[in-house]
Amino acid sequence: MNAIITDGLTKTFVSKIGPTCAVKDLSLMIKANSIYGLIGHNGAGKTTTFMLLNTLLAPSKGSGWILGLDLLKDQKRIRRLTGLLTENLRLYDELTVEETLRFFADLYGVSRNIGELLQRFELDEWRRQQVGRLSTGMRKKVAILSACIHNPRLLFLDEPFSGLDPLAMQSLRDFIHYLLQYNEMTVIIASHNLRELADLCQEVGIMKEGRMVISGTLEKIKEKYGFYDYIELRVDAQPQGLEGLITTPAPGVISVLNRPENLQRVLAALTEQQIAVLDMQKQGAALEDVYQRVYQEVAQ
Repeated sequence: MNAIITDGLTKTFVSKIGPTCAVKDLSLMIKANSIYGLIGHNGAGKTTTFMLLNTLLAPSKGSGWILGLDLLKDQKRIRRLTGLLTENLRLYDELTVEETLRFFADLYGVSRNIGELLQRFELDEWRRQQVGRLSTGMRKKVAILSACIHNPRLLFLDEPFSGLDPLAMQSLRDFIHYLLQYNEMTVIIASHNLRELADLCQEVGIMKEGRMVISGTLEKIKEKYGFYDYIELRVDAQPQGLEGLITTPAPGVISVLNRPENLQRVLAALTEQQIAVLDMQKQGAALEDVYQRVYQEVAQ
């Protein structure tokens, strides 16, 4: 089942200097109960896309369905099923963590056991701490929990990793997985932190100047743009007869394209030649490299 389907979704803003098309002919499918990453430079259309999918902006043309509901006709019902954390969401610093969650629960008109919620998501010891005194990472957790206080089926996170140190990013990544464990939801993340997206997301989409350039699993996108994962094996002797199938990036190390048939041939040859495999690692192309290649080809 797909949580989101759009067909030619477009948003044009009109000003005194003329029209600006922020999102152009967006046709997209995002699977339910998954984590999807949205990538693009500033001004690529990511935030406008979030606003459209949350019915906070009306499209200029095109259509879409959110959890089977019509994006144009079922706006109120869609808003009950979505949660949105914007990059510039401001919490009230003088409120405690518990008061903040009660405030957002009242805004959404839902009744939640805040104490149980704080315990489940490991925030109980900070319940009486003012939000303004929390670390950036803890504030992000409270903000995300506030955005999904009404148990949304879709959660949109705009730049959730900005301003976090590596430990806080790992903690937030675990927190997102924790949310999915306790709630059937789909999470869409827009971020410039490509390493985090590569680790978190089942699929990613790359936007440029309002258009979706490519969307799919990272493996399929890598293959389309000529990037492949390799298996590196550390061996106690150099094998013979595998020319064209392996490379030797360093003494005592051989590298083979990560395809089952290739790896089987190499392992069979190593066994036949009585060569021991001392270590084996997967070496994958970084999402940053793929992203740069996509933008370079689009520019051409």
